[in-house]
Amino acid sequence: MSESVLVEQIYPRLPVFLQNAACWYYGKKEARVRCGKIFEQRLRELMNSEKWSAAEIESYQNEKLRFLIRHAYDSVPYYRERWKALKLSPEDIRNRGDLAKLPVLTKEDVRQNFSRLVSERVSRHELVRRHTSGTTGKALHFYVTNEAIAFQWAIWWRHRMRFGLEPGSWHANFTGKRVVPLDQSSPPYWRWNRPMCQALLTMHHLTPAKISSVMEFLNTNHFDFYSGYPSIIHMLALNAFEAGLTLDAPPRAVVTGAENMLDFQRRDIEKFTGAILTDQYGCSEGCGNASHCPQFVYHEDFEFGILEGAELSPNHPAKSILCTGFGCDAFPFIRYEVGDAGVWQQDGAACSCGRHSRAMTRIEGREDDYVVTPEGARIMRFDYIFKDALNVSEVQIVQEQMGEITARVVRRSSYGAKDEAEISREVQRWISPTIRVRFEYPGEIERGANGKFRAVVSRLKSSASTQASDHANH
Repeated sequence: MSESVLVEQIYPRLPVFLQNAACWYYGKKEARVRCGKIFEQRLRELMNSEKWSAAEIESYQNEKLRFLIRHAYDSVPYYRERWKALKLSPEDIRNRGDLAKLPVLTKEDVRQNFSRLVSERVSRHELVRRHTSGTTGKALHFYVTNEAIAFQWAIWWRHRMRFGLEPGSWHANFTGKRVVPLDQSSPPYWRWNRPMCQALLTMHHLTPAKISSVMEFLNTNHFDFYSGYPSIIHMLALNAFEAGLTLDAPPRAVVTGAENMLDFQRRDIEKFTGAILTDQYGCSEGCGNASHCPQFVYHEDFEFGILEGAELSPNHPAKSILCTGFGCDAFPFIRYEVGDAGVWQQDGAACSCGRHSRAMTRIEGREDDYVVTPEGARIMRFDYIFKDALNVSEVQIVQEQMGEITARVVRRSSYGAKDEAEISREVQRWISPTIRVRFEYPGEIERGANGKFRAVVSRLKSSASTQASDHANH
């Protein structure tokens, strides 16, 4: 029986104690990869390199870049063929300033050339298949290695350690994964992943009807920090506020990632927790990262890769972020356009934290509305639904009335009635078992002035979703 069948069909029917046992098993398996000897070695190295001078950082990145470009040219068919067609050779790329000579790698390039982006030098048993869709709904598949996973977790833990947290700190993780069955109507609305020192709380159960049980749990168990998507932690704060509930045992810090934190979310979470809010910017593809320092400036995690800022438009302060990753030679991302934008500090501007890595003052990700479910949950992320929707080119979720959403799907040629039915089922599994789904099939999703589209749009006249949208636009 496949792992997906176990997760989708068997796990939800298990009693709670066996679901906790399954979480323990998963956590134990993941901890061996994420927090093993490679992680420990990388973290020690990162704590040392964080103190490097600008000259040492530049020398390190240029050396890593030359190795990566030579490796990609010699062993990755996609890069070799494309660069040869442009009459480019590894000798043309000697430092990060030379990266501009290379073409940008888009998400569509990865989709169209998936097998040709795998290094010919890697053994297939070393590859770990991953997929993501981001907020646009476009499925993207790629490979990583266990070494790359450990490296990325070391980067993330270095960020956390800047704020007094240590590996092994107990934390509450607010997630969109269905570790608690969607139809569960009585506590506990959480599960334990003890090998990873975390309690797992799902966005689907942070509803007005269940928030008192969740808050009692958070006040009974002390957690050093909270982690998760800003939109999910904000949902917790909003529903607790509206129920008149407060945290008696607040965390020391709230660590977020994967989404751009909006100003109104920051304000509400800070008021709710009284904790330090810190964020790191990265992507599932694991090819670039930037983490807050204690001055809340995003510093490029230069050991993990190079972040470039490519011009979006004339006189626009934000630049499209391109990532060149050092973490995974098996499936390298070089000048990869992640779809977000950042505002960089001026060259030569020193951060008062004393770090010399390049820095961004802010990340401009997509600013999206909430969908309000019939159960009272506010859902901002729909990426879980579209991870395997390979016949979907793009999708936008629109809510115009309570109890219903419209999926505006740009179809690929192979899209059919089976795909529509599967999306409806996934919405019921991931988002709400009672919400209705309508479908529209435009030729394209309308873009804003910055070339992006909002993945979730609320047109409700009197809801928290509309209020959130109003805050986001001020």
